Amino acid sequence: MYPIESVEALNDEVTRMVVRAPDIARKIRPGQFIMLRIDERGERIPLTMNDCDPEAGTVTIVFQAVGATTMRLATLKAGDALLDFVGPLGNPTELEGARRACVVGGGLGTAIAYPQAKWLRDHGCEVDVITGFRTADLIIMEDEIEAVASRSIVMTDDGSNGNKGVVTEPLQRWIDEGAGYDLVLAVGPVIMMKFVAKTTEPHGIRTLVSLNPLMIDGTGMCGGCRVKVGGEYLHACVDGPDFDGHLVDYDDAMRRGVMYRGYEGSAREAMAKRLASEARDCDVAAGLRAADGGACGAAGDGGRARRAARGRITLDAATEAQLAAMEPEKAKKVRAALEAKAAREAAAAAAERAERAGAGQSAADADDASAARAAGAGGAAGAGRAARLARADEGRGE
Repeated sequence: MYPIESVEALNDEVTRMVVRAPDIARKIRPGQFIMLRIDERGERIPLTMNDCDPEAGTVTIVFQAVGATTMRLATLKAGDALLDFVGPLGNPTELEGARRACVVGGGLGTAIAYPQAKWLRDHGCEVDVITGFRTADLIIMEDEIEAVASRSIVMTDDGSNGNKGVVTEPLQRWIDEGAGYDLVLAVGPVIMMKFVAKTTEPHGIRTLVSLNPLMIDGTGMCGGCRVKVGGEYLHACVDGPDFDGHLVDYDDAMRRGVMYRGYEGSAREAMAKRLASEARDCDVAAGLRAADGGACGAAGDGGRARRAARGRITLDAATEAQLAAMEPEKAKKVRAALEAKAAREAAAAAAERAERAGAGQSAADADDASAARAAGAGGAAGAGRAARLARADEGRGE
């Protein structure tokens, strides 16, 4: 078993988890990933390393609760343990020799781009970092990125952070200004990486992209993670996950990425119902807690249902005054009912978000072709609509 040392919500959708795995922590390098399984009935999923501490023996992963397993993973807390945590898998990113680099992270891909930017900085490379998100509320790891970057910029689709646009816009501008990059590294939605590669190709800049196709075993046996690179099919798990961005067949990667979308949606819906059921089960525990001061660890989306069921909720002054005026036993029961209601609402919100995530991804898939046409007509900036529709795949956390 692999103990979970800490769990932190980076935003409403994304969780950072530190897992104790000393053997992996000593060996894993930027770009490599692990395969985990929550319990004996769980599925295996790949997640790329976000950070590691060889001395402490820990590996940090960052993931978005968009599928059945990551939804379940987000309900775990410090003190819980994972059944399987296997790695390091894949090849480390080939960063040696770079003197001037730009690292581009899209959405959750920012968490995977961070250790690569950090490695480059630590080995004498001047690093610029560009990250992109749908909206300011989803921005993650801004302080960590600024700490390792020579300069950095965060773009948002809606401009809610003051920088409206897509990641290729500052990349093109910095290239035109003479940045002199000898390496560009892109991690994020496939459509984003496609347009980053299109931006660098005319300038002959070495460009690496990190691919996260469907993956089952992570050792090259199943063939599920095949990607078309330079006209031949390679395995992302053993040949990658990083590839020459100018040789990747992105359209083929996007087609393969949606092959099981129907099944994924069904699994997501089933998990949302399961988490809602667990939140309802917590109603009874909440009542018991009110009577004896115990605790309830209900599962919930991004930890919100768990927090609502586990601790005292914040009530307005008028309600608190009403509770204070009640008999103590009655006040405990009323507070327990309010806490249970909060748990149910959080679980319902989790189910609704999961359903929206599935619908949003389907919309993005439908617009891939039109996005490609827009890019052809308008260059890198023409990828705007596609980037706004792109969603971070569960995959290895990108």
